[in-house]
Amino acid sequence: MSNRSTKTNASYLTTLRSLASHAKFRASQATANTAFIRSSQVFLLLALFSAPVTAQQEIGGVYCDTPIQALIVSVFGALVGLGLPVTMFYMGRSGLSYMRASGNPNQQNEARRDLILSGTGFGVILLAVVAPELVSKFAGEAGVTFSDCVNPLS
Repeated sequence: MSNRSTKTNASYLTTLRSLASHAKFRASQATANTAFIRSSQVFLLLALFSAPVTAQQEIGGVYCDTPIQALIVSVFGALVGLGLPVTMFYMGRSGLSYMRASGNPNQQNEARRDLILSGTGFGVILLAVVAPELVSKFAGEAGVTFSDCVNPLS
């Protein structure tokens, strides 16, 4: 009888180990699934951003009079103060090189590419300047306000 109970215990442990390894395998499969990853990321984003929004009436008020506010102001100041003149310089330079290409297709294509990249850079800078104001206006329509210290150009 003791021999039989040992055999039952051994088969029980083997079954338990088999189930545990199967569970680990299925868990690794689930975490490798892109749908699972994306749904968990969306859930985490909702959990992360829903609590602060509901807890505060004014978003960004915690950043006032901190080094983060100084960083935001300095980054936007550098973007506008340095980015716009540099972009205009590169647009002018690529325009001149396009005019000087005198029919050479390689030089024309290179100048056209530089002009397109300069225009894209100008668009990014313009969007960075305008986007905080647009976001605050649309959020104001939804009843959410942003603190003045996170709107550096307003």
